Amino acid sequence: MERKEFNPIIEAVVSIRQYALSVSDNWSSMKALAALLKEDMDKATGMVNMYGSDATKQQWASEHIDYNASRSHLEEIMQFVISRIKEKSTEGLTARWNDYPGHVSKMEASYQKMKRIGKSSLPENKRREWDELWKRIMDSHKSIVREAKAIGIQLGLMEKCTPDEIDELSDTILKNLPLSYSTNDTLKYTEEYMVAYAQLKKEASQKKNLWDRFLDVLAGGRQQTPAQRVMMQRWVDGEKGDAH
Repeated sequence: MERKEFNPIIEAVVSIRQYALSVSDNWSSMKALAALLKEDMDKATGMVNMYGSDATKQQWASEHIDYNASRSHLEEIMQFVISRIKEKSTEGLTARWNDYPGHVSKMEASYQKMKRIGKSSLPENKRREWDELWKRIMDSHKSIVREAKAIGIQLGLMEKCTPDEIDELSDTILKNLPLSYSTNDTLKYTEEYMVAYAQLKKEASQKKNLWDRFLDVLAGGRQQTPAQRVMMQRWVDGEKGDAH
């Protein structure tokens, strides 16, 4: 079955939805995901220690040290940022958050190296188990990165909007978006998302300056698709009525 491309309107609404989800128990969710990730990484270490040669174990241990260093840096940054968000304070936020992407890149490089090191040390009948384990590890990592992206949106808003304005945006989004659907389900519920988009446009027209600032933050998202970025930029540039 041919995969449909995302409608850029839906992509835009999904970005807004990610922000709305981030305002509720975000840090708790990230900690739960991190616990699952650690459990699976411990299993991976156990497999390498059981089947690997001494040289392989040394390679793994060395890379694991680098991985843990990146993970610790990310946890420290996130704890600092979450505390600032709770305090509604922007002091020191930008400098600390700018360090975040670099540590994520280092961690992802470690994942790739560790996957290769581990797989090369296993007997043939354990390769499938390793691949399944590593898929869970990467799924957990990607979920944490998505949570972090939503937190990055919050930081951008804190620099552009007052706490009351942020609360108003959050209330509007939560009121209008079909939040019960996962991102993977969005193609199944196109009509609901289009209705939500129309309602958000209507409410945005009544608070144009506030929503322009919000959409400007979203349009600057580093991980957006080109279609999503164009959609956001059209809205920010005032083409709200013609964007679809």
